[in-house]
Amino acid sequence: MITKRTRTAGPTLIAATIGAAAIAALTAAASLAIGPTDDYARIFPPRWLALIAVTLVLASLLIARMTSSTRGTRAAGVLGWAAAVFFFGASGGAVLDGFRAFFWATGIPSGDFATVDWPGATARAASLLAALVTVAWGWRLRAGHARDAGAAASARTRIAVAWCAVAFAVPYPLLKLVWWVQDRSSSSVDLTAGFPVMELLSFGAALVLVLLLTSSRRVPLPAWLLVAGGLCASMALLSMGFLMVFGLLAQVTGVAAGSVVFASDGATLMVLGVYGTWLALGVVMLTATLGFIDARGSTRDAEHARAQASIAA
Repeated sequence: MITKRTRTAGPTLIAATIGAAAIAALTAAASLAIGPTDDYARIFPPRWLALIAVTLVLASLLIARMTSSTRGTRAAGVLGWAAAVFFFGASGGAVLDGFRAFFWATGIPSGDFATVDWPGATARAASLLAALVTVAWGWRLRAGHARDAGAAASARTRIAVAWCAVAFAVPYPLLKLVWWVQDRSSSSVDLTAGFPVMELLSFGAALVLVLLLTSSRRVPLPAWLLVAGGLCASMALLSMGFLMVFGLLAQVTGVAAGSVVFASDGATLMVLGVYGTWLALGVVMLTATLGFIDARGSTRDAEHARAQASIAA
């Protein structure tokens, strides 16, 4: 039976979740059957992670449909979030595929970087889309039994999210800036790396976006623009972050066909630190975006209630 909590999620979201999961499963199966068509994709997380994610999200949908208890809804939510994590893992490399596809389409000279593993790229993009839809499903389930913790708790959450964004957005561009300064001050180093303009701009923009999403004041920008920016940025950051998590696990367990060799333990820690901050910033960005969406919905509900009350009066 369809319960009150599943009705909260809405038939459209349920249908979108099933459709996205089906597309992810089909593209992953096709990619597995064809295999990697370019060597760069061999170090990415295995494609069958998407099939695990599909199983988890279907279980979440089934449990949410069959139960009306808070415990059942919570179990469905846990399965939904687990599915999202595996979808993000399966999407690992989608951002790099996008850059390669850009150079392939524009014809800008870039050597091997203009080649694309199209079957794998399609599957990774489908998994990233499924991750986005599954996040929406998991968040809506959460909203079904934990709608509002109060204004004070909401304000504390916004402040915490903003400070976390500062903590995770600063280290990577700061590190690149330090390296650039060291290279400039050392006459024995071949200056091959330029000023980190893109790193400073992209992570600075991410920080500003989180601050706008968590602001308690009305922002003079369209809400849809902030939401679209937050979702796109969080999807890219989470895909890259989980690429590190699942990619390293695949290397350690011998599942991945390729191999990544770091020059030293320090290099390994550096990679973990960089990708780890991307992953953490992605979580913060997604939390800020979903919280902003919830706050907008609560504001609309309050305005509607006031309008109804004034009409009744």
